[in-house]
Amino acid sequence: MSSDGAGPGERTSDRGGAGARKEDDRSDEEEGAEHVGALSPAVPAAPPPKPPRRTGVFLDPEDLREHVGGLLRTILGGYEVDAFGNFTFTHEGARAFVTVGPSPIGPQVGVFSVTNLDLDLSPPLASFLLTTNHKLGFGAFSYDPDNRAVWLRHTLLGSTLDLPELQSAVAAVATTAAALDEQIRDRFGGRTFQEAPDEVQRRVEPPDTMSDARPPNASGYL
Repeated sequence: MSSDGAGPGERTSDRGGAGARKEDDRSDEEEGAEHVGALSPAVPAAPPPKPPRRTGVFLDPEDLREHVGGLLRTILGGYEVDAFGNFTFTHEGARAFVTVGPSPIGPQVGVFSVTNLDLDLSPPLASFLLTTNHKLGFGAFSYDPDNRAVWLRHTLLGSTLDLPELQSAVAAVATTAAALDEQIRDRFGGRTFQEAPDEVQRRVEPPDTMSDARPPNASGYL
């Protein structure tokens, strides 16, 4: 996961999911953020806060991070912050993450879920992931060979991010991960991300978008 946020801190366990640091020293944008187990509570205790207004274009990832925190409080009612400073929550047993960081074309927001661990990339699995991608409106499945993990990822350009854009991506990734993680496990082996020990979950990080070996579409130029 992106290391642009705060470093590792004290953590609390959450159903075997990635833990959250204690928030005694949390920033203002993190105040009031609590774990939520679903995208929208059945009976909200209070009306959700109004989304923050976007003023101008975000060029600084930290300014964007504050804005994203406010949007997520509106969407979810609360969230956790993991040891790397990433926003995280669970939905129907699947854990989703929202990261904020730099990229070669400006600050970006990543919405992802690690759906499965401990499985090899076999031809049947690859075929399933690719044909599933063809039907997805948001996000795409990928395979992480270093961790033998299946990912579901969607990336948003952060400089002009607004509430409907983030809400659509968060809802799509979380619900798709919750619907397919057990199906992938049952058909191709391994285990779901939530079934893995906490220390295993904490080792899984998203690709570095600022590495020297940039992917072909990293520059943003035609």
